[in-house]
Amino acid sequence: MLADAAGAAPAPPRLSSPAVRDIAVAIAAVTTRRFTLVQGVNFFGHAAVASWSAAAAGKLLGAMLPDFATMCGGRIEAADDAAVADGIALHHATDAAFHRLPAVTGLMRELDERLARSDCSRGPRRAVAHIGVELLLDGVLVDEPGYRAAYVLGLSHQPALRWRDPEAAPRFAVLLERLRARGVPDDLRRPEAITVRVQRILAHRPLLAPSPDELGAIGDALAEFQPRITAAAETILRALRAQLAAA
Repeated sequence: MLADAAGAAPAPPRLSSPAVRDIAVAIAAVTTRRFTLVQGVNFFGHAAVASWSAAAAGKLLGAMLPDFATMCGGRIEAADDAAVADGIALHHATDAAFHRLPAVTGLMRELDERLARSDCSRGPRRAVAHIGVELLLDGVLVDEPGYRAAYVLGLSHQPALRWRDPEAAPRFAVLLERLRARGVPDDLRRPEAITVRVQRILAHRPLLAPSPDELGAIGDALAEFQPRITAAAETILRALRAQLAAA
């Protein structure tokens, strides 16, 4: 998985949490055409992956930066920090590898079919199949102490960035402070919280925004699907690491 550390990254730790009880992909998803519909926000997962190479704070933040850039409505021109630049490159490599994994595309297809049975229209269900799988997976990863520490460490870094739109810089600064104040996104353990996130992400996309009835069906489907993601998480992480190492 880690293209810049192929063969050197330690195996990801086993997920010791018994079950998920109780944000996150500012990049265009590199996946099958069927599911390349929305930009995601699974930034916690990107920090987790970056931690496999014992990354410094700059690389950890860089791995999340493409998501953060989209969240603050900006585009990064360049990162004047080698570690941050490495993290940004890792973000894109991770996305490309993740969305090629049969386990991932299969789960997205399965969730899409589950939503279709609940009469969700095509746009919302395909968008949710993509976002939902990613955020449910992040909800598993937040239980890992090492990943939690990596996320907090990454947020502590103050990057030297050049933005295409100068007004993006203060927006990013505000976003970063809010994320630091909030800490680890533990709400991702709860499908109902993910449903709220999904609604916010899609609300301003006319072809993708779910109706109130569809939103209820989405919440039910995510709750039902959560154990599938929990069970598949270790398999996905192993396959992802292998894909990155081979890149």
